[in-house]
Amino acid sequence: MKGYILDSDTWIEFFRHRGGVDIHIAKTPVDQIFASEVTIAELTYGALHSKAVERHLQEPKEIENTFTVLPLGDWIRDYADIRQSIVSKGYTVGDFDIIIGATARRLGLTVVTHNIKHFSLMPGVKCVDWVNSSEQ
Repeated sequence: MKGYILDSDTWIEFFRHRGGVDIHIAKTPVDQIFASEVTIAELTYGALHSKAVERHLQEPKEIENTFTVLPLGDWIRDYADIRQSIVSKGYTVGDFDIIIGATARRLGLTVVTHNIKHFSLMPGVKCVDWVNSSEQ
């Protein structure tokens, strides 16, 4: 599969019209942009704890209506392999990030994140940062 799975931090920049993420999304075919169910959960949680609950609850719905949301699926072995690699090096990375990385690795997608530090620790996971970048 060719494309990009966007981390929650990148979607937040998109919805805030910051960092040029909207430009990257506009020039990338819609069938090459993905979100994880984990991201939908994270954005929904964030919306419920914001000052503009209703407005922010529309954001995950917009993703679901426009892009492909990848279900949690056949990534468990990838998750375990990635987590073991990270832990063996003495690092800690959140489980949600590892699940997104495992999904990307399983499907051959590139993770788009502003959190390159964590995703670059994951073996077999390609990542790029679209925030304030011309990188694609």
